[in-house]
Amino acid sequence: MTDRPRSANIFIMVHKGIFKNADSTDALMIAEIGQALSHPSRIQIIRLLEGGERCSCEIAPYFDLDQSGISRHLNALRRAGLIVSRRDGVRIYWRLSSPHVVKLLHLLEEISHKEKTN
Repeated sequence: MTDRPRSANIFIMVHKGIFKNADSTDALMIAEIGQALSHPSRIQIIRLLEGGERCSCEIAPYFDLDQSGISRHLNALRRAGLIVSRRDGVRIYWRLSSPHVVKLLHLLEEISHKEKTN
């Protein structure tokens, strides 16, 4: 395959019929979640949202990024289904899409701690 991101290659393989079972959609979604969690700022955003819903304007001060950078990270998390938003006037509020997101993060932390000790 070419120098495309891995999830793009999986997408192409699905559409070419290489994956012919229902698991192909799951594989795409898992790849999307993996990509969304591949940036430390996104993990920090999830940790911030563990405390409840927050406006984008409340999230930005925690990071050394401009508003467009924060928006890109939020949208990556949204596309992966990890967070959802609602609009109230001009403000956009973000929250975790499910309590399972926190569980996933905790499981990944456990795995990373085990790797460090082995």
